[in-house]
Amino acid sequence: MKLYPIFASGITAYGSDVITDPSKFDTVYFLAVCGYQATVKGIIANLLENRGISINLEGMEHYLERSDLGYKVLLKKLPSGFGQAILFPQLALPKNDETQKNHFYFFTRTNEQDRFKLFFRHLDEKTDLPLHRTWQGWLWRLFKKQNWLVELKTLAGNFKGYGVRFNPKHLRDLVSDAIRNNDPEIVQCWLKKGGTSNG
Repeated sequence: MKLYPIFASGITAYGSDVITDPSKFDTVYFLAVCGYQATVKGIIANLLENRGISINLEGMEHYLERSDLGYKVLLKKLPSGFGQAILFPQLALPKNDETQKNHFYFFTRTNEQDRFKLFFRHLDEKTDLPLHRTWQGWLWRLFKKQNWLVELKTLAGNFKGYGVRFNPKHLRDLVSDAIRNNDPEIVQCWLKKGGTSNG
């Protein structure tokens, strides 16, 4: 794990993972920080209070600001006595209480299939539309095509982040059209082994 110096108001800690908005590189959606507990808390506080922080990545200074979303912060004391904090949007939490039912984020450093599963789990939680787990790849491509799924910008670390915002009515229409047109990826969940679709 590579660490990068991160600064705020005269204090220094180290960042291992930074994910930002793909078009506004200063807007933070995921941040992992470690160092002395007091400095880690100070870095997070400066970001949350909109006082701004900066991180040095390969000799280049990047200024970071919070988004207008609510954040969740997980703070852990390490056996060494140092502290580690991870910050991400509350909309990335399962069963979150946010009112935006068509909007969520997820972060992963796993392979493509696991990424599909995580995306599907969040989506299934956010919609009343009955979805089948075999539709994961189809839904991923559909959301990309509709510009409902955007890959965030990883500035440091191995995590990948995604933001999702979709139109529930349009999604229902697109799924209904795929069923009506006997799209193989959709109707396969109703096919018995060795059977055929009745159309």
